[in-house]
Amino acid sequence: MHYMKKIIVDLDNTISFNLSGKYSHATPNKKLIEKLYEYKLNGFYIVIFTARNMRTYKENIGKINIHTLPVIIDWLNENRVPYDEVIVGKPWCGDEGFYVDDRAIRPSELCNMTLEEISNMLEQEKKCF
Repeated sequence: MHYMKKIIVDLDNTISFNLSGKYSHATPNKKLIEKLYEYKLNGFYIVIFTARNMRTYKENIGKINIHTLPVIIDWLNENRVPYDEVIVGKPWCGDEGFYVDDRAIRPSELCNMTLEEISNMLEQEKKCF
């Protein structure tokens, strides 16, 4: 099935906050999770796309699938995070790097803006060129 209404969302420091150092004990971002439920109810397909353990396992996605993915799925289910798919292997940008994408929004924007406001903001980005 092809979904046009799709949200691709990061895990660490977006859906979860890992203050303890153990991923299994990460704190859920409840406000963001509530927003994901709203979008899910409005027909959005939700994908979790994470770079978790890319550095630890030297980008070996096979090892991440074995060792990391089960912890992620358990945490998502325990914290009642709505999702349709989990993708591991997102390239890690490093501590001083960042991601650039014309369709990206910040977690705070997802939590505090309506879909219409987000759509307008993304449309304005096209005018920068």
